[in-house]
Amino acid sequence: MENPRSKKEVVKDYDRIFLEHGLREDMYYYELIISILGDIKDKTILDIACGEGILLGEAEKKGAKTFGVDISQEALKKARKNSPGSRLVEGDGERLSIDSRFDYVTCLGSLEHYENPEAGCREIARLLKQNGRAVILLPNQFAMHILLDVLFKGKPGGDGFQIIERLASFQEWRDFLETNGLRVLKTYRYNQRPVIFRDRKLRSVKKFFKNVFLYYLTPFCFARNFIFVCERKG
Repeated sequence: MENPRSKKEVVKDYDRIFLEHGLREDMYYYELIISILGDIKDKTILDIACGEGILLGEAEKKGAKTFGVDISQEALKKARKNSPGSRLVEGDGERLSIDSRFDYVTCLGSLEHYENPEAGCREIARLLKQNGRAVILLPNQFAMHILLDVLFKGKPGGDGFQIIERLASFQEWRDFLETNGLRVLKTYRYNQRPVIFRDRKLRSVKKFFKNVFLYYLTPFCFARNFIFVCERKG
């Protein structure tokens, strides 16, 4: 998005989102992130832009010492219910008043919505222990579902509903991370897993079969999202 937004506008919009419908994925998503982190028992985890605290709740069950930060008080209200053992604070991921270092820092689908994502990336690097790991999820500009929409509809489908939206290719995101204090160690693709029922309600059968195709057959560079596992440079 070209026009800069004030922090007040951003906070107001995310409070609205979390009041109206929230932001969360299927549990499979959070379980996948936990599996990528590995053995987290007694490890410290900071989830930046923690949202509803679902990841923190799962990490808490695995014995991790969990910390979360989000710009939205409405998000933090939900996070306190979903992860009661986490230490949660309101804060801006671009500039955090935290001096501790963590074994793991996660930032899942949020950097692309920052007004200054470069600053947010440098904060992630700053908050990592020397041997710590960051797990960052970022969206693909050339995702297969976007290309199919362009092919059959002449334009990408579904306008973004968040106040700031950015997409980039795999290599562009990798370069972005490595330019801003991180070194990429490993990458994974992430496509939404096809489910026929959600919250005990039947979903669109047509959408289900479309997601089966996208989930199993999409080449890496056309994935919906990329998960980057990083360490801090220096």
